[in-house]
Amino acid sequence: MIRMGTMSEQQEVGPFAAPAYAARTIGQTRLHGAWRHELCHQCAQARLFWITRGTIRASADLHPMAATGPKILFIPAGMLFCLELPTQLQGHIAYLPNLADLELPHMAVSISPSSAEVQVELTGLIERMGRLEGQSSAGTERMKRAYGLLLSALLEREKAISDQRDRDASHRMRSFAKKPSKSSQLLSRLAALLAKERSAKLGVADYAERLDITPTHLTRICREITGRTALDLINEAIMYEARRLLLDTNLTAAQISRNLGYSSPAYFTRAFGQETGTTPILYRSAHEGPWRSVRNK
Repeated sequence: MIRMGTMSEQQEVGPFAAPAYAARTIGQTRLHGAWRHELCHQCAQARLFWITRGTIRASADLHPMAATGPKILFIPAGMLFCLELPTQLQGHIAYLPNLADLELPHMAVSISPSSAEVQVELTGLIERMGRLEGQSSAGTERMKRAYGLLLSALLEREKAISDQRDRDASHRMRSFAKKPSKSSQLLSRLAALLAKERSAKLGVADYAERLDITPTHLTRICREITGRTALDLINEAIMYEARRLLLDTNLTAAQISRNLGYSSPAYFTRAFGQETGTTPILYRSAHEGPWRSVRNK
């Protein structure tokens, strides 16, 4: 397993050390680093994406998905996920804690809102939650939690409406009941492995062995469903974690190299340079911006 260090070693300092309840626009997210959503990764928080304009191109558990807004996309905590953020994509993101009382779905959800009124309601809830971020006045945390409960209830209601619509449409009933293929199930198992462990010590053969298939078969499945090789997916998950640790923790590049299973800091620097065109140290210096003073305290 990856040794992720002690809490003191990894003090969260970056702009995406989000509080339990938070909300941001797609534009704000893009400004603070599109890679945080565009690279395959997992998040300890559930995320509700409210796409008001543009086409969603995403991957949930490594499975590609696409849809045109207005669209509600929910990703549960811990799911391996990525979402492209082109300039024409507009909307909001709400971050929600993985708490039982919110009764959030355990699977990814992609649905269209049932009415224009729902679209207005959803935008208002997320914007009001966003305005509370950074405030510490009396009652603020309870207000954030209230908005979180309202968002989860709205999602539950809209999903129920969408599910009923699917059942009522005879031409969609067959796909509604269709079981995932064996290839799709294997890809989901690979996603679960990558969510648990991202290490440069593990290659395609290691993951294939854990899935009880050959490396050739694993690569073929990845190409058929995602259009990418198994090695590409593995490396992307590692590079996301490398960037996150550089910007959101105070670990040194050598510590990050060790945590991610590289044989030496030099090898980590070389691999990071091939991906980003710069060194880990220069990348941290160029991207941390106003958070530099926080990190150095």
